[in-house]
Amino acid sequence: MMAKTTTEDTSGAWAGFFVLGILLVILGFAVMIFPVAGTFAVELLFGLVLLFAGLTQIVLAFRAQGWGGFIVSLIIGILYVLVGLLFLFNPFGGAITLTLILGAFLLVDGILRIVLSFKLKENSNWVWIFFEGIITGLIGIFVLLSWPSDSLWVIGFLFGISILFSGLTSMVVSFMLKDNKDLY
Repeated sequence: MMAKTTTEDTSGAWAGFFVLGILLVILGFAVMIFPVAGTFAVELLFGLVLLFAGLTQIVLAFRAQGWGGFIVSLIIGILYVLVGLLFLFNPFGGAITLTLILGAFLLVDGILRIVLSFKLKENSNWVWIFFEGIITGLIGIFVLLSWPSDSLWVIGFLFGISILFSGLTSMVVSFMLKDNKDLY
């Protein structure tokens, strides 16, 4: 059983969530207004994550050389490093690649959500999952049909929308905390 939140627990937190929400909404709008910069920021961050993960994988492979998976682990680490470097040193190509992957992911995700919704038809809320599947699938189709020509702005724009909604959600949470409503 979860404990209910008390006024003492949330009295200072609501303002922090509200300020975070405002900042995220502003950042979301900024990324939507400048989506190419947002795309390159996401792409470069992805490259850095791959580079870091690859270097870590290589170090760990050498630390466990006696392990039977040494060679495969080393190859995986090298692959991560090479792809990370490609993203870092060829951001245009990275943006095009990420956009293609994103479009395919959204299309498959949408199809799977539609399938899931039909499996949950006994639940009265199945239609929301169906609707989400339709929207997600359509966005995937849009991204794929506009690929590669729109690759420079698509990821940034969608990332901006995500940041905007994260900000709005943070503000809603702040109001719930301020009103001392149970979050769960």
